[in-house]
Amino acid sequence: MTTHATPQHHPWFGSYALARPPRLGAAGVRDVLLREMDDIGFHQDLVSARPLLVPPRSAAELYGAAARLLALLRKALLASGPTPRHRMAALGADESLHPLFTDDRTEERYCACMARPDAVIGEHGPQFLEFNVGGAVGGAVHTHMLTRAWRHVHADGGRLPFDAPSLFGARRRVFATACEELRRAPGVALLGTLRDLPGVRTTRYFDAEVHHLRRHGFAAEFFEPEELDRGHGPDGRFRYPLGLRHFTVTEWRRHGIDLAPVRRALDAGCTFLAPQTAFLVSNKKVLGWVSEGLPWMTAAERALVRRYLPWTRVVSDRRVTWRRRDTGLGELLLHRQRRFVLKKAVGMCGDGVLLGPSTDPAVWRRAVEAALRDEDSIAQEYVEAGRCAAEVTDGTESGTRPATIAPLLGPYVMAGRPAGCLVRYFADGTSGIVSMYGHGALINVLLAAR
Repeated sequence: MTTHATPQHHPWFGSYALARPPRLGAAGVRDVLLREMDDIGFHQDLVSARPLLVPPRSAAELYGAAARLLALLRKALLASGPTPRHRMAALGADESLHPLFTDDRTEERYCACMARPDAVIGEHGPQFLEFNVGGAVGGAVHTHMLTRAWRHVHADGGRLPFDAPSLFGARRRVFATACEELRRAPGVALLGTLRDLPGVRTTRYFDAEVHHLRRHGFAAEFFEPEELDRGHGPDGRFRYPLGLRHFTVTEWRRHGIDLAPVRRALDAGCTFLAPQTAFLVSNKKVLGWVSEGLPWMTAAERALVRRYLPWTRVVSDRRVTWRRRDTGLGELLLHRQRRFVLKKAVGMCGDGVLLGPSTDPAVWRRAVEAALRDEDSIAQEYVEAGRCAAEVTDGTESGTRPATIAPLLGPYVMAGRPAGCLVRYFADGTSGIVSMYGHGALINVLLAAR
């Protein structure tokens, strides 16, 4: 493996070139990716021609900061009140969107057992924009399959030139620990629906993890919500000690899906991970709390926040300190529009996000005024994403070209440990709202070079 410096690329990414390109060629690489990603919601003619390789120290920093910040967010949420009801009140959360709580020990023990923050590389390194917490976080299956594809592409050279963590393996270890704590035989019910996956024809998206679990000694089965009641045994107990929540309450209500079977499975002894409290941890107001500082935070925690979180505040009509200046928050957002991003406290796939630098001023003003009234949004200092080198291909040699991109990084953390990293980017190098669906982004994975 060789490395060289490129001025327009952020040094955090390094600049690695594989010493030995894959023998498959552009067409072969694209075929492997499409085969691994077949029928799991991957609809791309143009694909990444190689994984995003970064120095080991960069990958370690990204995962380490993600794990420590996630632990701090969990601590902040649990400190906001002694019960789920108190915590929802502290957040101003709609209780009707959180109907599936279990016992307090389970909620608190596992509420941050799996997560994927979104981060960009700012001037001084990783900056975490939000934390998506729970089993329903998008891109996990894609990350596992893309990582497996790159292993296959580069397997012909003996030792792989990168470290490639198995996301399913990391999640399986979370399940194994939970089953041991519950003193139950290893078993997982994967609960989701094809209605959440536009264009997907089969259950392969879920079956891939079912097969992985079975190969490693677990009983495992996928259930659509209407099928969940057949998971109960003759004694009324649910046959699987654990469930993986591949859904959010909001999405399923939009589909008209009844949550009563989920409640019955919970009451019959199935522990669904991550539990309901995970969705409170991911509320962006918690990010605002720790950014602003809480009385009990240690000096080390405050330093962690200063280093890795952009300035973030819960929006309300109040005074704040920004860059050592005392000011009204509304005034600051209106007069410094290009310096900020406005986000709803709860939202997915870029919904409810306005980027100050690219939003019409009249639209921005209305959004700020609404946020001040509703007190259900955060304002965050805008971070311009650092660039790095990439390569894309349409499967032909002439259609394979280098690109300079501004990637959005999604490092998965399972029980505090690295579990793979999703990369989303625009092939033309622009930055902006990047989502798994609906914004035209390509996807890849970040791997640590060896």
